[in-house]
Amino acid sequence: MDYIWNNVEELKSLSEIEFRHLPGSLVIKQEHLPPVFKLYKRSDPVWEFVRDGIIGNTKGWGCVLNTFDALEAEYVRYLKAYVGHNRVFDVGPLSLTGPNVSDRGSSSSGSDLNDQVLTWLDQCPDGSVVYVCFGSQKLFRKEQMEALANGLEKSGTRFIWVAKSGTIQQQDEGYGVVPEGFEQRIAGQGLVIRGWAPQVLILNHKAVGAFLSHCGWNSILEAAAGGVMILAWPMEADQYVNARLLVDDLGVGVRVCEGRDSVPDSDELGRAIAEVITKGEGMKGKAKDLKAEALVAMSHGGSSMKNLDRFVEQVCQLGA
Repeated sequence: MDYIWNNVEELKSLSEIEFRHLPGSLVIKQEHLPPVFKLYKRSDPVWEFVRDGIIGNTKGWGCVLNTFDALEAEYVRYLKAYVGHNRVFDVGPLSLTGPNVSDRGSSSSGSDLNDQVLTWLDQCPDGSVVYVCFGSQKLFRKEQMEALANGLEKSGTRFIWVAKSGTIQQQDEGYGVVPEGFEQRIAGQGLVIRGWAPQVLILNHKAVGAFLSHCGWNSILEAAAGGVMILAWPMEADQYVNARLLVDDLGVGVRVCEGRDSVPDSDELGRAIAEVITKGEGMKGKAKDLKAEALVAMSHGGSSMKNLDRFVEQVCQLGA
């Protein structure tokens, strides 16, 4: 983000951008960069304000990041070298700081929906369920909803699908509508949730083995903390880079589709879902190892807790 916004005019015309200075020398396609970057208009007061704000992130006193060493240690080290000081604190995954997600009686799991979901999951074998959710913003078109529904059904795999519902007008236009008859056909195989879902609770349930996700950062951290594999469908913003980290660098996921407007082949999607659950032992082991690293990082004496202590100490010294 810092590099592209410092070189926005030179980079807008390139089909690919090579980040040689970053670990791994990333090469990123133009269409995989954040959409907001492509909308930038030079000398426009609003866009100059946006640009200055983003560039200002690396010029501040320090950086507090929701990540942890096992996920991004080499990038955190690079950031420290880039900003020229040690005030970079990775303190995550922050999803592990709330109430015990395995405790059905906790304050975060008292709703009827939570109990319904957990009761359904309790009846499923360990690691047999795919959780499907694409964040709070993405609303699928009719063609995408149908392809996803068909893929889930053809996979023969147990699943929980969080289907974002649009406005009445959007639903009339086919957006966010679960295909008619789908829920009747998959009764016993899957569970459809409309609207909000207890994602952290679901990802930490022993029955859940994989997460079909847009690869938004909060979802990635929650998946890592839950020890589940990723079926990656990146769409925009940082999601392509996140998917690359998970699939290519860490080996805890596979790509099944990409692009916010793409319509996956339902047969291929179904096969990918089934193979991850039934044949992904190596990937599953890496996901479990990543969870163990996340738990260690957030435990007493772990790297993230040490960084939080270091952050508090240095902030307190500012007022001394």
